[in-house]
Amino acid sequence: MIKFDANGKQRTEAYITTLDTQCSGDMLQLQMLRNMVKQFNSELKHAGAKNRWGRDLRYRISVKGRKPINKVKHPRTGQLRGYTYHGDVIGGLANAGAYDVYMHQVDRYYS
Repeated sequence: MIKFDANGKQRTEAYITTLDTQCSGDMLQLQMLRNMVKQFNSELKHAGAKNRWGRDLRYRISVKGRKPINKVKHPRTGQLRGYTYHGDVIGGLANAGAYDVYMHQVDRYYS
């Protein structure tokens, strides 16, 4: 099943929402999502939930910057760029005008 956002753009199954960094309500929503996943992970730990490989089942929230605020001049071409070669905003999340929020299942060992 293919997932689409509000603008009709195709997204992964992990995609939750896009939040505006200038909106305090959106930043509160991001904090609420993080707290919800933290509580959910605590309940999964208490219940002893395991994934299909027999490891502890946990989730995490990841945030990816979008809509760069300040762009930098490329030294060779002289063009303004806001993204790196890998699609990250130049300057990190501090230079992002919006955040894409994803929720992933953690696939690593816990000691």
